[in-house]
Amino acid sequence: MTIRGEDLLISGTWLLAVGSLIDTIGQTQQTFTHSELGKDLIIKGNGIEAFGNSLQAIGRSKLLKSERDLSQLFTIFGNWLEAAGNTTNSVGVSIDMNGAEEEGIKIDTLGSGVQGLGAAFEAIGASLEEDSSYRTLAITGNSFISLGSFLGAIGNIYVINEKNVIGEQILLVSSWIQFFGALILINAITQEVEHMEHAEN
Repeated sequence: MTIRGEDLLISGTWLLAVGSLIDTIGQTQQTFTHSELGKDLIIKGNGIEAFGNSLQAIGRSKLLKSERDLSQLFTIFGNWLEAAGNTTNSVGVSIDMNGAEEEGIKIDTLGSGVQGLGAAFEAIGASLEEDSSYRTLAITGNSFISLGSFLGAIGNIYVINEKNVIGEQILLVSSWIQFFGALILINAITQEVEHMEHAEN
């Protein structure tokens, strides 16, 4: 049984939103209680997001009709970058939890930067799409995720420099911005898939 590209795209986007929600809950706990449970949720959330990004990339690769389709190529590249960034975040927070705090935070910062870059590529990819009902939503959703990710990297830099309170607050805001971006993307991708299916019939 082959899984359709459209199904992978929708599943990946929902997983991205679920992972982002878990990450946001974890970051909220971490900011207010500094508990290990918060970090544990952040690791799990980023892992789920990375899996969701990978499904999106595979789904879009299956749907790619032309090697010259710059919009889709940018988006696929962005998906894989986001998957790498989220995986790096998980690794960084795990290292932090296991006692090597500064090293872990540095790796987490790198992951957030890579994730932000990936979402920026996806926003560029969406901007190259022909005008449609979902184009603006896709640009907005990916821009939110990109902004949130870069803010996460900035928050970590504050934490490394022992400005923990402001750093944790920036990290909290960044995780909520990414979550809202993921919710907007669900709407964008659902409309895009409906548009694809309508075009096929």
